[in-house]
Amino acid sequence: MRPHYDPDNPPEVPDGISRSSMRDLPFALVITDPNLEDHPIIFVNRSFERITGYTAEMALGRNCRFLQGEETDEAARKRIREAIDAEKEITLDIVNYRANGEKFLNLLMIAPLRDDDGKVTHFLGIQSEHYEQATYAARASQLDAALREMQHRVKNHLAMLLSFIRLEARRSESAHSSFEVLANRVETLSLLYHDLSSGEQDGVTCVKLGAYVSRVCSTLNMLDGQRDVIVNIDAEAIEAKVEAASQIGLLVSELLTNALQHAFPDGERGTVVVRLWQNEDDCICLQVIDDGAGLPEDCNWPEEGNLGARIVRDLAYRLDADLSVDSSEDGTRVKIAIPADALQ
Repeated sequence: MRPHYDPDNPPEVPDGISRSSMRDLPFALVITDPNLEDHPIIFVNRSFERITGYTAEMALGRNCRFLQGEETDEAARKRIREAIDAEKEITLDIVNYRANGEKFLNLLMIAPLRDDDGKVTHFLGIQSEHYEQATYAARASQLDAALREMQHRVKNHLAMLLSFIRLEARRSESAHSSFEVLANRVETLSLLYHDLSSGEQDGVTCVKLGAYVSRVCSTLNMLDGQRDVIVNIDAEAIEAKVEAASQIGLLVSELLTNALQHAFPDGERGTVVVRLWQNEDDCICLQVIDDGAGLPEDCNWPEEGNLGARIVRDLAYRLDADLSVDSSEDGTRVKIAIPADALQ
């Protein structure tokens, strides 16, 4: 028989994961313990409290189904139970209810967390609120279709990123760094979601790429918190379709995160420059330059490297882009030239 949740002696989150690093993440996050009776919640962050209206004290020790209600689809409940029993990832839409009784549509992603032996120790849940249907109805049908398509794409990207993170966490000595990288990747797509759903774009299917890239860089620089590293951004006003914008945003996230984490060891001062422009050959050029330590002599990045290198290669391939890397003791330059038609 499994032990019960004890509020006077709450279980710890998985080894290597810092509560403080998860508390202020920009998306709602829940960790549950399947080894305790009724699979209770053992951690929620502030975004969860904001979205649901339930404080941590109200949620801890309860099964996540307390968020469900009268209009929660039974088929969705069954899919969740089956995924947890099979220890598999799942992404789905489900109707949940806030503490005040108000219902909302929740894009829910659940993934198992495993120890070094491959045993599932906890489950991670990430929640993202859909915009209310009433808001959709008040706008044009074109916007409806665009938002639904955008949500579908964001959902697929987030599911892909969770799979990547699970692979990376198995290799990493500390899950803390993996969650920081996960936060950066998901934050990049969250910014895109916000830009499109805010209605501030000139076209509902297009993104103002310069403004989006600038926001990604500024946000990641703030999250990284390296005060001795200056990030300069020079991005032209270029428009791109949603799919291309999401891929370029992830490229910026990977390249900037890599520079901030590895170019300036031991807290050295430095500068990272992120540029986006359209050249005379009608290519959209993305360049990330740092004046840090440079790549190791025996490093053939991104042909060889960690998960981030694989993501960069894959995204460049999807955009049919040319990727070049120039590194020395004076720093590293990464340039990606994207055909203009790849943005359409």
